[in-house]
Amino acid sequence: MPDETSQDDPLSGTERFGDGARDEPPGGVEDPRAVLDSLPAVIGYYDSDLRSRLANRAYLEFFGLTPDEVLGRHISEVLGPQLYGLNRPHIDGALAGEPQLFDRTVIDRNGEPRHMQVSYVPDLSDGNVRGFALLLTDVTARQIAEEAHVAAERRFRGLLESAPDAMVIIKADNRGEIVLVNAQAERLFGYTREELLGQGIEVLLPERFRDRHEHDRSGYAADPHARPMGVGLELFGRRKDGSEFPVEVSLGPLKSAEGLLLSSAIRDITDRKRVEDELRRSREQLAEAERVARTGSLEWDLTTDHTTWSDGLLAIYGLTRDQFDPTPAADQRVYPEDRQRVRETLEAAIAERSSFTLEYRGLRADGRVRTLRSHGEVVVDEAGDPVRVVFIVQDITDAKLAQEALQSTSAELERRATELQQLARNVAEPDPLNAPLTARQLEILQLVAQGRTSAAIAERLFVTEGTIKWHVKQILAKTNSANRAEAVARVLGTPPRARSEEDS
Repeated sequence: MPDETSQDDPLSGTERFGDGARDEPPGGVEDPRAVLDSLPAVIGYYDSDLRSRLANRAYLEFFGLTPDEVLGRHISEVLGPQLYGLNRPHIDGALAGEPQLFDRTVIDRNGEPRHMQVSYVPDLSDGNVRGFALLLTDVTARQIAEEAHVAAERRFRGLLESAPDAMVIIKADNRGEIVLVNAQAERLFGYTREELLGQGIEVLLPERFRDRHEHDRSGYAADPHARPMGVGLELFGRRKDGSEFPVEVSLGPLKSAEGLLLSSAIRDITDRKRVEDELRRSREQLAEAERVARTGSLEWDLTTDHTTWSDGLLAIYGLTRDQFDPTPAADQRVYPEDRQRVRETLEAAIAERSSFTLEYRGLRADGRVRTLRSHGEVVVDEAGDPVRVVFIVQDITDAKLAQEALQSTSAELERRATELQQLARNVAEPDPLNAPLTARQLEILQLVAQGRTSAAIAERLFVTEGTIKWHVKQILAKTNSANRAEAVARVLGTPPRARSEEDS
């Protein structure tokens, strides 16, 4: 093995690489090898015969060799035949005086792969190559980071392509340059990627929305956390053919090597808007129908014990939406004297999973009392448990008042007719047994003869049951009869078809 202090040693005395000139070591360094051993880089030197003339401590540790196993050895013995074969083109290039720089993955002494950047620097003296210096820089961490970055970018692009919405990545600058789009964006807007990349985002927006989008984009650039991802802006998109359609755009900050970017998730909401418009029209039509019919609807959620009222029901009670308090349905604006009956009806319907109809009085916001008729259904889940009660409520106050007024007028007319008849009988002093019946009383007696009850007769003649009973009493008194059957026999001469319980 050559003497390490011989003249052939590239670091012997004051010799240095390059032009072969000899100077004193800079800074008074007497042993350059000590400096090289202190460096973490792998440094070596091979002469023109490819014999190792120098290897610092990092070189020996990297290959797991001793100085005797390196110094004076041919490079193929140090590297091994496989690695030597791979590096031979670069070795030849260095011996030809051409600097070499290349990457190589090698297995270190622990059997771990290491990514190295290899540099061969020719040692020239008077135009002749005496050998070359070898410098290995460990770039394993950088390589791993780059591979991770590539993998992350690949995953990001995969997620971008699999996203259900059109994704457009833009620069957070005044122009909003498009730097990345997915296939959904191409299909939605009718452009190819090549046509969109490099364009400003405004190409996808009608002119009337460009200032608004620029304002939101500028806000993100100034403060990326001002608006979280997922908060949508409802705008209109513009296709390549010029057609416009409603979209929801969600912006979010995205950091990259190029600076701050903005990711735009763009969703076509044409169908949603159509459904919303149809729902709005349906609600308007329902509200108008409820107003005309003086009806409203109510839904009682039994799981939350809250109710939802339609606009028509709010109008019946004279309430605004702000005044509405979703308290339980049983006591909501019900007249105090009717609350117990309403509550019992609802509890029974819920227990039996049945429908119900009831009349009760309701209190308006202005204190007035209204008569209401409700029809409800109990809704059950798949297990048969009641979950909701739905109501249709109608204000029947005016109809109720009209019915009561009609009945009162009818009773009053009947009373006056009876008084006049009685007065006439008193004047003529007729025989009580032969006292004439009025046309109405004769009509009622004929219906009694058919076996009809007072309730049935009242329904047929559109009067109250009380009115019919009053006439029957008059008929019994005029005919001096103990019951209806006897009156029928005396006046009509025929027995009734069936004996009614009211005859007893």
